[in-house]
Amino acid sequence: MDSFSLLLLLLLLSLLSAYLLWFLSLSARLSGPRVWPFLGSLPSLFLNRRRLHDWIASNLKNSPTLTYQTCICPLPFLSLKQGLVTVTANPKNLEHILKTRFENYPKGPHWQAAFHDLLGSGIFNSDGESWVVQRKTAALEFTTRTLKNSMARWVNRAIKLRLWCILDRAQTLEKAVNLQDLLLRLTFDNICGLAFGKDPETLSPDFPLNPFSGAFDKATETTLQRLLYPEFLWKIKKIFGLGMEPELNRCIKVVDDYLTEIIASRKEEIISGTEPERDDLLSRFMKRKDINGNHYTNLALRRIALNFILAGRDTSSVALSWFFWLLTRNREIERKVLAEIAETLTKSRGPDTNQLERDPGHKVEQKMSLTLFMKNGLMVRVNPRDLKAIVV
Repeated sequence: MDSFSLLLLLLLLSLLSAYLLWFLSLSARLSGPRVWPFLGSLPSLFLNRRRLHDWIASNLKNSPTLTYQTCICPLPFLSLKQGLVTVTANPKNLEHILKTRFENYPKGPHWQAAFHDLLGSGIFNSDGESWVVQRKTAALEFTTRTLKNSMARWVNRAIKLRLWCILDRAQTLEKAVNLQDLLLRLTFDNICGLAFGKDPETLSPDFPLNPFSGAFDKATETTLQRLLYPEFLWKIKKIFGLGMEPELNRCIKVVDDYLTEIIASRKEEIISGTEPERDDLLSRFMKRKDINGNHYTNLALRRIALNFILAGRDTSSVALSWFFWLLTRNREIERKVLAEIAETLTKSRGPDTNQLERDPGHKVEQKMSLTLFMKNGLMVRVNPRDLKAIVV
């Protein structure tokens, strides 16, 4: 072996030894899943990609503080920039991040780059002044009486004309229904109506497959997958069209085409002077101007609508799903909730229970009890309940 080869070997061994010392120092500060040299926690992440939420929950349970930090890119200089990941379910940490010191935790370039193709510079993907302006505009719109009335109209119509009918039919046939899926469809229809004044009617007895809804779900899921890996990996996959990136592009095109058609038809109504009175968010933002004093472009309007759909769909449906699941685990709380509902209805509509029974919009609460199974969604077997026995 010549001197050059020996020198190169010594250099490589020195670099490897230095890296291993650095890696041992890094891994000593980390908790959660095992971290491997050069690969970090990516092997565990890949093996558990089909049960990601369960895997994260088990890691949190093993932490006494309900918080752990891991690394998906254990390389010097890169680990601090885009490799370290902190996961927490500690209520104090959540309050600190989301409320007390919210301004100290911007989304940052890594998050914004991953979500830019889908959400652009919307409120869920912006920081600083842009976020403040959109937040104030949205808050102003959501405090108007007109928008509140519009929201109530969309929700009441969907519950009375569709959700109740589906539950009533399931009760008659003595069939279980996937409540989680029903609530996802319900909130999706409601937020679409509120966002751009069009009801996709995914909540129907035959449970139709809506192209816009399916593409939006797939685009959201695929975009979230980007956050699981180092930024340079998904960018390489995007450039060469590998993995789920082609599917993401297809889904974003379906979503954009759907919204573009709505915006174009809305603008044609404005130009022709045939626009009916509308109170949806899209119509309101079309009349407003951005921070530069210009009217919002079609691209900006599409991103605004998508951000509101993302905000109003999963949040409400998941909260409601867990609410009903928790009720089945706490029968005494369920009894109190039903009693409170009955008391509120009695005060607002009078003591005539027959009148309450004739209003299908309030029979939903009667049908939301019994056994729920979280394995394949939220399966609920719908049974009748005598409202007269509930009113106390």
